[in-house]
Amino acid sequence: MSLFWDGGFLFWLTVALTVAAVFVFLDRLLRLRKIAIDPQDFLQGIFTVLDKGQTDEALAICDETPGPLAALVAEAVTHRDSDEEHLREILATTAHAELSRLERRTMLLSLFAQILPLIGLIGTFVGGYAALSAIDAAAPLVQPGAAVRAAAGALATTIAGLVGAAFCYAGHYVLVMKTDALSLHMDTCVALTLDYLSRNPDLGADVPEEAEDVAAE
Repeated sequence: MSLFWDGGFLFWLTVALTVAAVFVFLDRLLRLRKIAIDPQDFLQGIFTVLDKGQTDEALAICDETPGPLAALVAEAVTHRDSDEEHLREILATTAHAELSRLERRTMLLSLFAQILPLIGLIGTFVGGYAALSAIDAAAPLVQPGAAVRAAAGALATTIAGLVGAAFCYAGHYVLVMKTDALSLHMDTCVALTLDYLSRNPDLGADVPEEAEDVAAE
């Protein structure tokens, strides 16, 4: 246990960054799990509502559903009267903004993964220098205690940096894989929504109450 207490400031810096990386990873993972919805089921429900002409209700469902899939559908329904090329540009811009928002904190893990080994390496050199200084100061009657403590601190910082970096690399990989899967769902959502709107060019306002009464009769 004294190995870690001898690590000094750089050791505890690596520990703090690793703890921060754990919080970032858990926050992003929970966020991705929260917004993970089945695009087929979600779109089927939206299309069913739109078939009744209830665009306001469809937009309300999108507003209540978290995540980029609902945001894309809401943009498509809102700008349904635009030509296809312009609508594709709007959806591409929305998708880019949503993905950028999701990836913003994820990049912190990549940053930590690169910084932590460097801090560990710096700690190694600092500890080695301290060990040599202790030996030089005690020469010719060298007392191994101070040199060993300095070397132990260097080793503790190196271990902490490598362990933290390994976690950051693994966490970043997991988040990237989940974000890529979400990106594929977004592409599917855009394609199906555009196909639906192209087959329903007259999609408009809610069905009037008189029409609903006639249909009921």
